Amino acid sequence: MERIRLLLAKAPPHVTGRVIGDHIILDITGDEVHFWSPQLNFRVEENEEADGPTVIAGLIGPRPSVWTLFMFIYFSVGIGGFFITSYGISRYMMGESSLAVWGLPIAALFMLTAYQAGKFGEKLGAEQVDMLKHFVRQAVGTDMVPVG
Repeated sequence: MERIRLLLAKAPPHVTGRVIGDHIILDITGDEVHFWSPQLNFRVEENEEADGPTVIAGLIGPRPSVWTLFMFIYFSVGIGGFFITSYGISRYMMGESSLAVWGLPIAALFMLTAYQAGKFGEKLGAEQVDMLKHFVRQAVGTDMVPVG
């Protein structure tokens, strides 16, 4: 952990980090940051099973505000599509015509569009993901063994 704190103090100007107990959060800052900039969260723990190497586990992905936005979009479109389609099917079952039965396919199209936007953003942030990965590899050393 001390090595990570020292590297954070000497980090490049576009990488900033916080150490909270055994949890480290790395962010991209400054002119480099954009909507799709990633965030790296990882923790460093002693191996409790044996006197083996230290365990480092983490997650790299979009910042929490981006996650929240996409979950809101998926949830809103899914619930709206379900209720609109239910209304359209109930009218159809009563013998009336309704264009609301198209709610589910349109909702699926919106969700697919949001998914594709996420994949596009993933490509835009790929270089910054590599930058954060390099920083972590430098912080923990080269004798790191990836798992999973």
